[in-house]
Amino acid sequence: MKKTSSFLPSPLCRCRARPTALRRILLIGSVVYICMLTIWFTHQTNTFPLSNVLYLLQNHGTERSTFSLHGIETRNLECLGWEATRYCTPEGPRNDQLDQNCTTLIEKGASGYCKVRDRTSGKVFHVMKTYCNTLREHASFRCHDALDFVHFRIKAQKEAQLAVLPNKPPNLRAFREGIVIVVYPKLVASTYATIRVLWTQMNCTLPIELWYRRDEMIPTTLFKPFKLLAKTTQRLLRFQAIHDPQAFRFGAKIHAICHSSFDRLLFLDADNVPVRDPRYLFESMEFQTTGAIFWPDFWHPDHSIFNVQRTSLLWELLDMPFVDMFEQESGQLVIDRLRHAQALQLVQFYAQSQPNYFTTMRLVYGDKDLFRLAWIQLNRPFTMIQTPPGMAGIFTSSFFNTTFCGLTMVQHDMHQNVLFLHRNQQKLTGKRLPHTNTSADPIIWTHILRIRDGLPRSKFVVELFRRDLSFRAQQSCFGRRDVSYNPDFYVQNIRTFPFATLESQLRQFALEWTQLYENSSMDSLEK
Repeated sequence: MKKTSSFLPSPLCRCRARPTALRRILLIGSVVYICMLTIWFTHQTNTFPLSNVLYLLQNHGTERSTFSLHGIETRNLECLGWEATRYCTPEGPRNDQLDQNCTTLIEKGASGYCKVRDRTSGKVFHVMKTYCNTLREHASFRCHDALDFVHFRIKAQKEAQLAVLPNKPPNLRAFREGIVIVVYPKLVASTYATIRVLWTQMNCTLPIELWYRRDEMIPTTLFKPFKLLAKTTQRLLRFQAIHDPQAFRFGAKIHAICHSSFDRLLFLDADNVPVRDPRYLFESMEFQTTGAIFWPDFWHPDHSIFNVQRTSLLWELLDMPFVDMFEQESGQLVIDRLRHAQALQLVQFYAQSQPNYFTTMRLVYGDKDLFRLAWIQLNRPFTMIQTPPGMAGIFTSSFFNTTFCGLTMVQHDMHQNVLFLHRNQQKLTGKRLPHTNTSADPIIWTHILRIRDGLPRSKFVVELFRRDLSFRAQQSCFGRRDVSYNPDFYVQNIRTFPFATLESQLRQFALEWTQLYENSSMDSLEK
């Protein structure tokens, strides 16, 4: 019987064959890993070459202490200084030639971290980890700040636990829902026009609270046109003075929301107007489900003039992971105060905490993102309107192109319908042209620019630029300079919307405030 031959490698051959296959797998895996790291770090810093990725591979797994706080107890920390790193990442190799002491300013373009030590345990931590693009222009910090910076999250947690809502005045207990506006002299006419439109044109029956600072609203006759309007329309208008010395600028808005007598409120900036009766927002499924409705801003992590992106120190300050979403625009807010008392308490802490890192380090702009951040921090539900904001404004044409200068932010409801027009670039003043009774406020809503449905967020890029307009040279604009050939955005004439005459009504009512105020001032002088 003929024997069949078969190849059976010797044990030595088998041992050599396996490492060869394993090496190939490891080599392929390493190449893929390097490529993935290259793409990731290039996206993060825009200046991360392949050689730097190789360094990180060699040092992958190096033990470094991550700062953490257990419970709500603070640590006894001391600052050891700033340790600089290479390659625009705090995880890069050390660059000890750029190390700094605890009092030296760290500015944009630096990468590294502050080194602190727990005096009790002796453990060393790396905090305030900074990439080259972490800080905005004119923003800086000292590592000495790290001692308080890392305890901010504990202070915030303790503050949120103190949430208490003020009692509702007896004469307003029947009104569960209402509108809250903070007014100041520059926008008195604009506020009057908004209320006039709500009450007389939209038949809105919601009561309104006007909040103000006594040191700003001088003389008190500024309120006389409002009182006359409330009397003639038989609507409830309540004036609320702000006494808290810390509640100024955007802090006045937060104070008004936290101390309103309404259980459920719509807050409106004084230069913001609805295009229809907004009462249906309180009855919407979204509000009933979450108790809070917020609106997106123009900016998002792919395109932000405020640098709210992945490498910002904002996330370390709040001890939360990076949140990949649109920034918030707080010109309008719908909030159930009873349901979200704790979150509102945290917003107030964010606004009034000292030192205020949101402001000093330019982590966010004003109050606009504080609401969503507080809700996220406490894991509270909210509805963020999914339709990106549009722009109402004016076309300017040249031989080569048509530019859209947006002067008003257009916000939508949950059904993608236009709901709010926020005049954040050109305020309504109520002034008259010289020697006439004609409004000096220019017409600025001729068209609306919006992004097409279904496009990725990266396509939503709003440009900030200046244009010479008929009423102002070098007017600041939010819009697009390529409307003629940009397929991502589309333009609609304001005449195609049901609120086409709204701007004319607002201009007329703002002028009406001026006339009423002048008449009341004359009456006061005669008396």
